[in-house]
Amino acid sequence: MGFLSSPKASSSSQTLVSIGTTTLGGVQVSLTLLEKAMDGTNIPFVKGVAGAALEVIKIARAIQTNREECDDLTKKSTSLLIVILGSFSGKTTDTIPDHLKKGVERLATSFQEVLTELRVIEKRVGKRSVSGLAKAVLYYVDNEEKLRSCSAKLEWAMAEFQVTSNVDSCLKDLERHQELKKAVHDSTHKLLESQATIQRGQAGIQDSLSELRDAMSDKIRINTSELLSTDMPPDPRIFGRHEYIEMAVILLLSNTGARVAILGPGGMGKTSVALKIMHDVRVVVRFGENRYWVPCEQAKSFTLFIELLARSLHLPGSSSNDRLAEIIAFLKNSEHLHVFLLDNFETPWDIEGKQSDVADVLTRLASIPSVSFIVTMRGYQYPSSNTIDWSSPRLPSLSQLDLDAAQEAFLRISPDSAGDPELKTLLQKLDCMPLAITLMAKLAEAGETVSDLLEQWKSERTKLLDQPGGDRRNSIEVSIKLSLDSRGIKGVPDSIRLLSVLALLPAGAGLARLPDMCPSIPGWKAALRALRGAALVYDSADKSRILMLSPIQSYVILHHPPEHSALEELRSSYFKLVPLEKTDLSYDESNSTAKEELGKEETNMEAILIDALRDPNTNRKEAIKVSRSYTLYLFNKQPRTEVIIEAIKVARATKSSQLAICLSLHG
Repeated sequence: MGFLSSPKASSSSQTLVSIGTTTLGGVQVSLTLLEKAMDGTNIPFVKGVAGAALEVIKIARAIQTNREECDDLTKKSTSLLIVILGSFSGKTTDTIPDHLKKGVERLATSFQEVLTELRVIEKRVGKRSVSGLAKAVLYYVDNEEKLRSCSAKLEWAMAEFQVTSNVDSCLKDLERHQELKKAVHDSTHKLLESQATIQRGQAGIQDSLSELRDAMSDKIRINTSELLSTDMPPDPRIFGRHEYIEMAVILLLSNTGARVAILGPGGMGKTSVALKIMHDVRVVVRFGENRYWVPCEQAKSFTLFIELLARSLHLPGSSSNDRLAEIIAFLKNSEHLHVFLLDNFETPWDIEGKQSDVADVLTRLASIPSVSFIVTMRGYQYPSSNTIDWSSPRLPSLSQLDLDAAQEAFLRISPDSAGDPELKTLLQKLDCMPLAITLMAKLAEAGETVSDLLEQWKSERTKLLDQPGGDRRNSIEVSIKLSLDSRGIKGVPDSIRLLSVLALLPAGAGLARLPDMCPSIPGWKAALRALRGAALVYDSADKSRILMLSPIQSYVILHHPPEHSALEELRSSYFKLVPLEKTDLSYDESNSTAKEELGKEETNMEAILIDALRDPNTNRKEAIKVSRSYTLYLFNKQPRTEVIIEAIKVARATKSSQLAICLSLHG
């Protein structure tokens, strides 16, 4: 039934029609909301094109076949409608120049052409009496081609409209360029006339300049010499983030003065996603050359941060005591739209004693209507959330890739690994973290097999992905250490202690059980807030468990093992979940609550028991006894023998009297 509506597909389509929403980047855009926004404009020709766009959206939603192409057309129509309504918000007919009116007329023509095609398809699909399978196939293929043509027409219409809306600023750019050219010519002429005088006084001037340079602030000279290039990096290759990027682009296009934040753990590809957004053709058309990349990881001081902003704008060097005022004045006096990518913003944000100053910079940039910015930042907390109106809807935090995208990213680097049956297992071990995938794929590209990499990961963990002299972009250990060294973590001493305990739980920690697991960490709530803020842990979908990405978990186990007392507290907390067996070796099922709780913790229980059995510094007699009871518990569910096999090894090695019972349980 590939080309016809299956019952499942039909149900999905009906749901879309009934709730009247379009999903963009995981956010639903209500049809009712769009209609209200259209009613808010009093410009007739804008209402006309908006009405046509709404009609396209409604028909595309109603068509019960070719859903993929219809959904794509719906999204493009919604995006274009949002841009149109945003471009003319608060304006009146008499304030709109003629070339923009003509641009809207061309948009209306495009939508009418699309409507004509859609009505033909709608009528054809609505007949529901296709005679013969061959004819149905032909209709489906023809509809598919027509719908794709409609999508392409709207995509071109959006780009053309963005160009049209920027005509004024382009003409003004040309005028200013001509004025500047004349000014340079006049200045050069005057300079040549004065050359003789300059040459006579050259020796004295050089001496004076030398003295002046020595007297200037060393801070400014040192700071600018430390900075690297602020030229925009090239357009990156992205896997599995397309809806996320589309949503961010729409935010930039539909808001004058957009404020967008891309948050999440280190190693998730926040920089790559942000650069992809900055290179999107629609963003390029809207902002032109006024797109600026500010590599904030270089900003080790507040002065360096300000100088980075100035350098990204190509402002000339200055000895001014208020460099920020120069930047703000330049932007306020500019007649163009500007967009900044403040990349790795956590570096200036964490400068000791300077957070309020950095927040003030962000607030002052946000106060300029013609300035938009994207912030990428480790963690889940928005900077200056009390003073900045971040664009809505806010982007969700960037998380790990889905398995298909992770596999595509790996094979892009190591195509010879295609078809390896263990590749998906390896990617799952890495929790599909983009940086870990990239580094592991490079090892595969160098000749390592996927099987070898799996075995090495078991023993070496994150050390396998560490490069000597590496930075956050090519070393997973450096990336994680940056998060652990953040001001938010260092300011809460218990955060590392809590993290070391949580890392021992492969299935995450039940939030309700934390007080019992960590009685010697009374400040666990503040510690947990700090860990969440630094994106070292995250909540499960139902908010009941605290989870940790596998590479972070491996790094913490390797470099920050828990204190012995904290480890014993954790083991005791879990051992109490297992009721001991009766003398006849039957499992005691009288405590149904304990049984239910244990059912949620089986993965963690087995990890903790095996770790305790292998630890010569713990009470292994108790660990063997709990292992026996746990094995009996499993007999009533799905029997597993890993724990009892480990208990038998230890019982033999220690000549324990429990060996015979363990052997009988193993069978």
